[in-house]
Amino acid sequence: MASSSESVCDDQGDYQWPWCQMGHFGINFIQTDGSKAYVEGDLSRAYIKDYELLRASKRPKDQKLAEEKIQEDLDEMSLKEVESEANGDTVDDKILDEKDMAYEVLPKWTSDKKKGRKKKIKGRYNYRSFNEYWDVASFYLTQMTWLNDFGDQMNEENKEELRKQCEEMKPVYPIEQHENLLENPDYQHVTKSMIESKPGSTYEEIYSEHCELIKKKSEIDYHAHQTKAVTRRCKDMISRVKRLGYAPGFEESQLPSFYDLSTEQKHDKPLIKEIRYTIDDAFSKKFCGADGRDEKVEDSSASTSDSTSPSDSQHEMPTPVNPSEIRFNFDPETEQYLIASNAEKLYANDPEISKYYYQRYRLFSRLDEGIIMDREGWFSVTPEAIAEHIADRVVRHNVSVVVDAFTGVGGNAIQFALRGAHVIAIDMDPVRLKCARENARVYGVADYIDFICADFFDVAATWAADKKLAPKVDAVFLSPPWGGPSYLKAKEFDLATGCCPNGVDIFDVSLKISPNIAYFLPRNTKVSQLTELAIKAKSRMEIEQSSLNSKIKTITVYYGKLAYREKMPACDT
Repeated sequence: MASSSESVCDDQGDYQWPWCQMGHFGINFIQTDGSKAYVEGDLSRAYIKDYELLRASKRPKDQKLAEEKIQEDLDEMSLKEVESEANGDTVDDKILDEKDMAYEVLPKWTSDKKKGRKKKIKGRYNYRSFNEYWDVASFYLTQMTWLNDFGDQMNEENKEELRKQCEEMKPVYPIEQHENLLENPDYQHVTKSMIESKPGSTYEEIYSEHCELIKKKSEIDYHAHQTKAVTRRCKDMISRVKRLGYAPGFEESQLPSFYDLSTEQKHDKPLIKEIRYTIDDAFSKKFCGADGRDEKVEDSSASTSDSTSPSDSQHEMPTPVNPSEIRFNFDPETEQYLIASNAEKLYANDPEISKYYYQRYRLFSRLDEGIIMDREGWFSVTPEAIAEHIADRVVRHNVSVVVDAFTGVGGNAIQFALRGAHVIAIDMDPVRLKCARENARVYGVADYIDFICADFFDVAATWAADKKLAPKVDAVFLSPPWGGPSYLKAKEFDLATGCCPNGVDIFDVSLKISPNIAYFLPRNTKVSQLTELAIKAKSRMEIEQSSLNSKIKTITVYYGKLAYREKMPACDT
């Protein structure tokens, strides 16, 4: 990774807006049914600017409204430091009457044994398996404990020679239980039980048993050490992810130190078995790579603060309308209340809509050319610059047919079509779908969008039941209602309870249409839930933050071939 956001951004010239990869992770899970799963993904950020559209709104300073703040910024994240966490009996002498056999029975030592040792490097070496650790530490562990048990049976010259050999072969990076081996009571007099139970044993038999016992004890210690190490890495990653502005969502019960797999206890969430990650902390210093204009423009702008961006105010799912009352043709004479350019007068007594009116060109840059929206549309439409970037990400890699499952007034569908995709726009609200079609006409892409007034679940079920009716879909875009602005009052947004309908169910249905999914969500959505969706999709993932004018507004989660595909080398931190 590059050391700064600027250097990373300079490497990404393929997207319309600067795009930065902030980190990479790979997590091995144990699922609730006991099976194993692996999730690999990236953390990224898009730096999007729409200052010109912001200025075009021209909100007079003396008309600013006293508005209630509906968003609690996640810019101030708590920075937590990652937590770090002999007496024996004398040996029975009656079987040790042969002269110095305690030393002679040992395998002959040569300097070639040093080849397996690791060179000392900065940090602590993380062994990939017990066998790798045993190759490095076996001589030291077996010989040192043998010396401790039977050193008094050797002559001084041999005892000193064995002690030197042990010192030379001590691992550069022993696990914590083996740092001070002779002070660990578990490694003192380890063969006493055999001596007492089999008094006629030879040194060869005792030494063979001794090596087996040491190996078993070492393996237990190694796995305990690895469990603590993985837990430390988990906590460190969670802390780093928080500093980047994400909501991790992982519970302590999912970390290795908090469960025992040997008990076969049932669990309702995937458990973390191993984790690898690399995160560039340069991105945590600022949530956005702000340029020199940012603060100045925000102060002098004629708009409401970005903290009340329309994309942060998704409302509840609309109630289905009686089919006999549906009329899809827009009549400018009888439906003037839908004309967006009239909103200042239409909503003069509605301060909540008025503040969005003073950001109107951020929503649609061609708003004065005939854009129409119902009241709900003002809250739920994606700002045009963000929609442009999402379309830039989705419509590539041979993606030509996109389903916009909750199209609303068409902000995203229009941008997909402008990028060259054929769009299937679905919404169960006929008024909003009428708005989407008229808005697509304004942007000149109505012929590239098929509009379907129906529940997305019903459409997906129909396509699943009859493959002949199902179109060939390359990608699905999901932007369901988020349940209103209250979602930002919580530290973490829950997909299952926050979306309406259930956000997990929406994803499951979408998977039946295409494995390539872009999920547009609140910025405080739980990362843990998003990784669970990746397990279902059996694909890599990417969680991209949309930074609009230096403030992180939303995230878009990409699955399948929509996710960033360059594999970064994982490393331990």
